[in-house]
Amino acid sequence: MASNVHAALPSLAASEPVAQKLTSSAPVSSNTESMSKPQEQSTDRFENYNRNAFRLNDKIDKAVLHPAAIGYVTYVPLPLRLALSNFFNNLRDFVTLGNDILQLNGQSSMKNVMRISINTTFGLGGILDVSSALGLVQNKNSFGNTMRVYGWTNSSYYVIPLLGPSTVRDAIGLIPDTIFNPIWTVVNDNYISIGLFALNAVNTRSQFLGFDKILETSIDPYITMRDTYLATIHESIPTSNSAESSPSIDSLLEDDASTSQK
Repeated sequence: MASNVHAALPSLAASEPVAQKLTSSAPVSSNTESMSKPQEQSTDRFENYNRNAFRLNDKIDKAVLHPAAIGYVTYVPLPLRLALSNFFNNLRDFVTLGNDILQLNGQSSMKNVMRISINTTFGLGGILDVSSALGLVQNKNSFGNTMRVYGWTNSSYYVIPLLGPSTVRDAIGLIPDTIFNPIWTVVNDNYISIGLFALNAVNTRSQFLGFDKILETSIDPYITMRDTYLATIHESIPTSNSAESSPSIDSLLEDDASTSQK
């Protein structure tokens, strides 16, 4: 089930206690089921689709990703796993830099330029996180955050097949984030690019193995996953059905789609 998590936080460092971070920042399932119906509707407009996508991702995880992650943790030494995580985090810094520039955040942009420069040169291509040792801790940013900065807030929850939990806004943001990632432009061989993508997916999945037990003991794993993700990305859950007075972009897209179908 936790394969759905790996796309939710693809940029967490391997050294970070992921399961502890998720459980400490997210509501537990017992509190989740007590949420009012208007609240669930306002954050989960596509629940029927999302549950089907969640079940699909869960089956793929149990068949492929989870066994691969177990084998990865079992047979790959920890120093090598940390080196791979540092390498992928260095690539992730390019995504953060692109979005910092779009958000006109000069201070964070300069910090990420320094991180990339130091880790790429002195960190042997990023396998050593020299920048963090110097006090330049990694900051994560995405095009979804960029759209949030420019006004698209409280986006509806959306499960992406094969990738996992997201929002409508963040799902759209994956397109420019992919362009910002240099792996697709520097590496000309598509097989190598896909191989690196698959390795990153397994490496990230291995960081969430501790979250499996939480889902297994949850009354409704889907709701636990949903609320954990929304809490982790600091997406607010409305206390009232405010969509009537202030329609979101998601609702406008939904209305437009229903009109087209008619």
